[in-house]
Parts: sequence; structure tokens; C-alpha cells
Amino acid sequence: MVATQQNPAIRRVQLGLFLRELRERSGVRSGTVAKELDWYPGKLTRVEKGELTVAAAEINVILGLFGVPDGPEADKIRALASEARKRDRPSRIPDWARTYAGMEALASEIKVHNGDLIPGFMQTTDYARALLSTSLVTTNRDAERRADERVLRGTKIIQHEGRPIIAILGEGALRYEVGGRETLRAQLEHLRDLAELDHVEVRVLPYTAGEHAALGTPFTVLHLDDPQATYVYVEGLTDADYLEKPAHTSVYVQAFDRLSEVSLDRPETERRLDERIRELR
Repeated sequence: MVATQQNPAIRRVQLGLFLRELRERSGVRSGTVAKELDWYPGKLTRVEKGELTVAAAEINVILGLFGVPDGPEADKIRALASEARKRDRPSRIPDWARTYAGMEALASEIKVHNGDLIPGFMQTTDYARALLSTSLVTTNRDAERRADERVLRGTKIIQHEGRPIIAILGEGALRYEVGGRETLRAQLEHLRDLAELDHVEVRVLPYTAGEHAALGTPFTVLHLDDPQATYVYVEGLTDADYLEKPAHTSVYVQAFDRLSEVSLDRPETERRLDERIRELR
């Protein structure tokens, strides 16, 4: 497992993944859990997605329903639930984005495709601030704070050298002058530095690559090891969608693999970045 932080949001995500794994292993239906705990329909789904906490007494009932005996596995689940119930640190991250932040921190591998923008965890403060200032749901004051939080979160993501990160960026990400020429230049210089890290791979998808299956669809693939799971994250203006069923995630994984085949290799990507940085001076 990559992440070691005791962040409650991260623990909620991890707890939800383990509970889903235990439920599927036991064969117990979601309705049975809801009936036993007097939960409203859909609450278990929200728990398994890491959006809600679970009381200690409820955890004991769930472990009993799933046939998990007292021992190391049960102790691990109880400990995760206890951490997940702690109060989150004050944050300007929207509630719908916190689950993604937890998954991102837990991921053992991150693959991201964006045709027009630099991924959030690779952004500089000025670049992030410029983007957030255009939000229709975030005040300018919150944009400042969220930009700082985004950069801090990105630093933590990048610093885990054992986690491979692959970013395939459309040529538009190098062209859109987010924040102006100076801000974009500084952003691309930062991206160029990241591209030199052994565990980070940046690939540019040129306009000449033409049409492809993910054209107009930015997405992130997160592979988790503890427990094993693959998620695809697709973000909108006011919310986000998490895809977890293999019928969906396998399509995005295949699309990413195909993008890798037609994108520029590392040396050519670095050359393209250097060229664009010179243009912006």
C-alpha cells in the first residue's frame, strides 16, 4: 500500500473498498445489510464509495453478517473504521472531490489523460489559481485556498517514488495560455522537471495523432493494491463519476493503452516541451 497518512477521507475510501470486497466474498446482498442495520436504500453504496462513516456497533454487525471472525482481518477493519470516523481537517475541497483525493492518495499507480489541461496534481499554484478563478461554484477567496491545497496534495502524490505516474497530455494542454504566457511557461517548466523523475512519465499526444477513442474525454485510471481495485474518475463542472465495474474500467484502460501507442515518446515529449517553453519566453 502506497499511502501511510491517517487522513480520515483516505481511510473512509479504504474502509469502503474492504467492506465491498468482504460483501462480495460472503455473497451477502446489499439489501440484507440495509435491513439488518435499518439503513436507507443506497447508504451501503455510499459507505463502500468512502462517502460516509460507520459506527463501531455497525461495523461489528457487518463483520458478523459477512462471516469475518475475530482476528487480524476484523481488527484491521475496526481500526480503519475508527480512523475514518475522525474529523476531517478543514478543507476547501468540495465533498464530491474528497473521495477522489482519498483514492488518489491510496493508488499504487496513476494514469491520467487530459487533452486541454495539466492534471491537478501536476499544477503550479498560479496555474491552479487561474483555473479555479473561473469556477462558477467557487468564490475567488476560496480559489486562492484551494489552489494552495491542490499544490500541496500534488506534492504529496508526486513524492512517493514507488508509485508510477503516467500522464498523456494533448497538445492543447501546452497551448492554452491558462493564467497568461508567464504562468503557462512556469507551469510547463514545472512539468518538464516532473518528466525527469524516474517514476513519472509525461507523454504529449500531438494534434497530428488525429481521432482517438478518448477524444474530448479526460479521465484518470487509479490502480489500488490494498485491496486490489481499479477505478476510473471522470470529473464534471459540479460533480464527478467513479467507474468501478470491469465492463467500464477495462474500456478506459484499453483506451489509455492505445493513447500510449500513438503519443510521443519521452525524448520527443521533452523536446516538444522545451520548444514550447522557448516560444513563451
